[in-house]
Amino acid sequence: MTGTSQGNAHPEPASTLPHNTILGRSPSTRHAPVSDDEWAHAVQQATENVTRIETLNRASNQRGNSWSLPIPDGTYSRTPTWTSRTHWQHQVRALLNSPTGTKLCTTHTISTEAVFAVAVIHASLAESATGRSVTASRNTIAHRAGVSASTVKRARRVLTALGVAVELVRGRYLNRLEAMAAESHHGRHQFRAASTWALTTPRSVVTTVTPRFTKPRKPSRATLRTNAYRSRTTTRNYPQSGTRDPLSPSGGFALKALVFKISPTRAQAHAGKTTHQPTTTPRPIHLQRAAAELIAHAPALTPAGHIGTICDALQQSGIDTARWTGRDIARQLTTDTQQRGWTWPNHIPRPGAFLRWRTTQLDWTVISPTERRLEHDRLRRSEQAKRRAELRKRDASRATETTRIEIVRTFQATQTPFRRVLTPTTRSISHGGHTN
Repeated sequence: MTGTSQGNAHPEPASTLPHNTILGRSPSTRHAPVSDDEWAHAVQQATENVTRIETLNRASNQRGNSWSLPIPDGTYSRTPTWTSRTHWQHQVRALLNSPTGTKLCTTHTISTEAVFAVAVIHASLAESATGRSVTASRNTIAHRAGVSASTVKRARRVLTALGVAVELVRGRYLNRLEAMAAESHHGRHQFRAASTWALTTPRSVVTTVTPRFTKPRKPSRATLRTNAYRSRTTTRNYPQSGTRDPLSPSGGFALKALVFKISPTRAQAHAGKTTHQPTTTPRPIHLQRAAAELIAHAPALTPAGHIGTICDALQQSGIDTARWTGRDIARQLTTDTQQRGWTWPNHIPRPGAFLRWRTTQLDWTVISPTERRLEHDRLRRSEQAKRRAELRKRDASRATETTRIEIVRTFQATQTPFRRVLTPTTRSISHGGHTN
């Protein structure tokens, strides 16, 4: 019924049923026409937004895979830069070991090692020349440093109190224009931006914390040889006689002394010295190869330092790596783990000790999978060789094509020609007759 709703007590101004007198379909919804002035205003506004977005991204010097908040004008002029990444880390270490740093860590309930770990991650994310533009979030820094987000907050407070870190802009939600600028920068939706930090080296820190003493590097023998060769081969600009002067530095003893630093005094000192002898014997190559294969097939055993810890664990467990490869050891450990109902841990703090404990629970005197495979290969090769010998023997006793032809000819020559004799009965049958 027109003007009422079906099943509803409240009337409606029009019918709820689709009605079209021409095609029997409901009319499509059409928008009101846009005037030329409104269209021109919308295009102008969109163009201005694009211009503002490009200007914002260009002025804020965006980099990386995230959009950072713009730095207010004049902020960098009030924030000193650091001396270098290495010097800044040394300065932070010295300040944390000082009584002031220890007191600040105690006040904020955090250890000096945790603060230094967070500081190292900040230094790795900062610009090398200035120490600025640390735009990573707390969660990212916490994940890389191996601490929690709250620890990162407390560590930042300590670094700020020490004067080696400054928060330039506090992280917040982005407005509409900033969100569009972020999407224009990296092509994804971004609704929040992290704080922007700068790592600094104030004048007080430079004057109080002395840089580490660096010992001057001694030139190597190869460098000395190169310098001596260049001194002999380089063309001299000053006039010189063709013959060798007795005082010329190109004499044999002078050149030898330049290269090897040999003098009569040093020769006497070196006369009583013996050549350096290695204090340890190198590990067998099969042991090193087994350790490398074991780590490749069991990544949880990857050590934090040198792979020699895995080699020592295998050697102390009494495993003959000449018989057991790294893959065999990994498969044996996995099989034993499954039989016990265990699973491989995701992270092992001490892989060497864990491997030593697990290998002592297994018997490594049994035949290894590699030895079993080699034995099967040996049996298979012997069977194949025996089969090939039988085939060769059979082929050797087989007559050749020429011999078979001669035998056929001889057989045909010895046979008498067959002549068919027709009897009356066979003759009548051949002519289609019947016999009684």
